[in-house]
Amino acid sequence: MKRLLAVSGLAALLVTAAAVAPTRRTAAATSKTVMVHCPTGNAAGFVTPQSVTIAVGDSLLWRMTGRVLSDSIVISLKDSEQSWPFEGNPSRGGSSARAVDATTAGTYGYNVRLVCRMPGGGRQSVTIDPDIIIE
Repeated sequence: MKRLLAVSGLAALLVTAAAVAPTRRTAAATSKTVMVHCPTGNAAGFVTPQSVTIAVGDSLLWRMTGRVLSDSIVISLKDSEQSWPFEGNPSRGGSSARAVDATTAGTYGYNVRLVCRMPGGGRQSVTIDPDIIIE
């Protein structure tokens, strides 16, 4: 009888713990892409979309687009008091950058820095300042 009560009590405890435990996101994580554009003609460099909203667990990819010839791309937060809201460190270099597994909800202003080769020769340093919103 004591053994039956102990097992019943343990089962009740497990059911109660499961009921109050925080729920984890069950939907599959998604990845969104931010397209990075070097300046052309009189138009400044820009990203599309300018602001991107993702959920905790999602990832972002910044990718050069169009007739872009970029030497590098660097992603960094504008506010040095904020921590990078993804697993690992920000990507640096190359023609694309990836941030995987958003960990902390909030709004993050960030900079996309790149060096673009200009038509007819020369290079131009470009800084673009969009936002990430993690829900």
